[in-house]
Amino acid sequence: MANTSHRPPSTPHRTPGPLSGPRQHPGPDARTPLAPLLAALRPPAEVTRTFHRQGHWRAETVLHDLYRGAARHPHRTAIVAHRAHRPAQSRVLRISYGQLAACTDRFALALDALGVGPADPVAFQLPNRWETCALLLACLRTGAVAVPVMAGYGAHDLAAVLDAAQPRLCVVPDQWEGVAPAQILTDLAPQLPWLRHRVVLADTPDTAGIADTAVSADAVGAVDFGAHFLRTPHERHRPAPALPSGLADRVCLAVTSLGLHAAHSMSLHTPNSLHAGLGPDPGPGGACFSALPLATLPALLHAVLGPLTRGGTVVLQDVWDAEDALDLMAAAGVRQAHATPAQWAELAAAQHRRPRALSALRHAVTSDPAGTSAALAQQVHQRLGAPLRPAPLGTGPARADGACAPLAVWRRESGGLAATWQPPGRPATGDPVDPVGPVDPVGPGEGGRSRPGSEEIGGVFLVPVTEIEERLLAHPRVAEAAVVACTDPQHGELACAAVVPDGDPPTLLELRAHLLGQGVPPAHLPARLELMGGLPRAATGELHRRRLQGALARRLARSA
Repeated sequence: MANTSHRPPSTPHRTPGPLSGPRQHPGPDARTPLAPLLAALRPPAEVTRTFHRQGHWRAETVLHDLYRGAARHPHRTAIVAHRAHRPAQSRVLRISYGQLAACTDRFALALDALGVGPADPVAFQLPNRWETCALLLACLRTGAVAVPVMAGYGAHDLAAVLDAAQPRLCVVPDQWEGVAPAQILTDLAPQLPWLRHRVVLADTPDTAGIADTAVSADAVGAVDFGAHFLRTPHERHRPAPALPSGLADRVCLAVTSLGLHAAHSMSLHTPNSLHAGLGPDPGPGGACFSALPLATLPALLHAVLGPLTRGGTVVLQDVWDAEDALDLMAAAGVRQAHATPAQWAELAAAQHRRPRALSALRHAVTSDPAGTSAALAQQVHQRLGAPLRPAPLGTGPARADGACAPLAVWRRESGGLAATWQPPGRPATGDPVDPVGPVDPVGPGEGGRSRPGSEEIGGVFLVPVTEIEERLLAHPRVAEAAVVACTDPQHGELACAAVVPDGDPPTLLELRAHLLGQGVPPAHLPARLELMGGLPRAATGELHRRRLQGALARRLARSA
């Protein structure tokens, strides 16, 4: 598959849909398919001209960068992927630029053979593996919309994502960390009439010792990813089509966020809004590692799209382990690494136990600046040799209508499609889109203001803080309540409920049962309860979250 003669096509294959903006914006509870709306959605021409003139947007995409890299340096390493459960001799895979370009074309033809076309949503619930990157690029190649789903989502949350996106196809692994996503998707299939194909990615070497959870594609009547995507030479029977016209301004990615009662929103990005979110170039040809799931926007931006745009190397680990991560970073010469504060604490401790040569590391990036203490930043700098900082900002301003803002936000059950920019004469159709908060390209609280009423915590799993607090206050023995992030050495960043009791203090179990009765999903329940005499507040009366988080961190440190 090492075809190295890749050049971005210049002839359009299909004509684009209608002009700027969707013609209809369904209201709440609308069952309108998402694909036709995505096909019609474009930024207004004046917005496009402005951002092109300012240098934030461009006519090309990461695919053009990939094909150029494959033509000029076909043997340069594009991806280094660590597979935790494989035998030691085959645990680390290296994919060259030539191989990645060839796989992108083959995967795109495989999608086309399954009936996937422009603007069709394609969901994939995969861990951080090289196939995830290739599938993302293949969706862009065909003009489809990639819908990455958290690998840790169970049946309830997966169903919510699929119901909102209504994808034509969904890819899941046969098993992952003791769970069988292939079986979960099979059980959900009767509820998903629009889902044409279920695809199962098997990883035979991984099943040693854990075969009891693996489910084959044949066993569940699904398409075998290896057979259809990897081993079928689609390119022998028909050439890859030209890139769709105007690809840089078409919706290519839907980043999902779940709230209470499976209230769901998707931030819809184009190649240009993603490109504007990359931030400053950390250096030519560098390797970038992310411990965050590839279903999160910061990981996709800074650890996948950034390196491939700049001729660097993507470094992935499918199952988190600090010791393995450091070995991988040292071997790959990682220049930039992204992780949660809890993961950085683990990395610093592991490096202290067994130092590795990390001389290439220049940028240590935290996913949660507010949850990163000065002591942790100092520890990371001393032991890993790089300052711990927030994610880099994009090239555009951190504004609701900035260059790195999503093109629109889709909320199927509450408001339909809310476009960021409205063409002249067209009335607004939804709430203003704010890229800071749950759809911020650089993560909540990084370089921008908070979105009122929709703050989220809990690492990459995004617990809807305001909604949880409102339901805690409905408990008869709770006078005041706040939900903040706390770092657990074993489980990472968790949601902590800080409660001022009214009368007899409630227990954590009582509060969790109360929240479940209020319809809160189990994944959003607080994992810790801290009883307080009062909550710190600013002069305006608003909760001072940073001061509260600091007080709780000191309390937890004293009790450790």
